[in-house]
Order: sequence, then C-alpha cells, then structure tokens
Amino acid sequence: MSIADKAKHAAKDAKGKAKEAAGKVTGNERVQAEGRADQTEAHAAHAADKAKDTAKNVGHEAKGKAKEVAGAVTDDESLEVKGKAEQVAARAKQHLNK
Repeated sequence: MSIADKAKHAAKDAKGKAKEAAGKVTGNERVQAEGRADQTEAHAAHAADKAKDTAKNVGHEAKGKAKEVAGAVTDDESLEVKGKAEQVAARAKQHLNK
C-alpha cells in the first residue's frame, strides 16, 4: 500500500469523524450517519489494500523459497542466496504492512 493510499484513507476517516461530530452537535442524525459511513468506507479500503499487499508478499516469499530450494538442489549457491534474500525482503515488506 502506498503512502498516498494511506493518506487518502486517513483523510476520509478524518472527514468522517468531523461529519459525525458535526451531526452530533447540530442534532442532524443523517450527517452523523454519513460520517460513520465515511469512516467505515475508509477502514474497509485500508483493510482491502492491506490484504492485497499481504497476498503479494506471500507470493514473493514463496517465489524466494522456490529459488532457495532450486539452488540447494542444483548446488547453485548464488540462486540459493537470492532466494533467501527475496524471502527476507518479502517478510520485511509484510512487517511494514501492519
């Protein structure tokens, strides 16, 4: 997930909180509900982006594992090391995705 996506989701969440608060202050239940809906949309979009990134990282980690195993089977140290490096990179990206 890009920084722009995170910012977009945070902005929509903040807008929703402001709308909800304005609705409470004015007694306007419709605006209050719209604010909650905006927040829910922002949280859902954020979760969807995280899920996409998780799937991508799992795929990269599996690809790295396949390279590592292929390198071990063929006795190609370079390929084995590249595979391990790809796995570490995928895990690091996943850690940052939290």
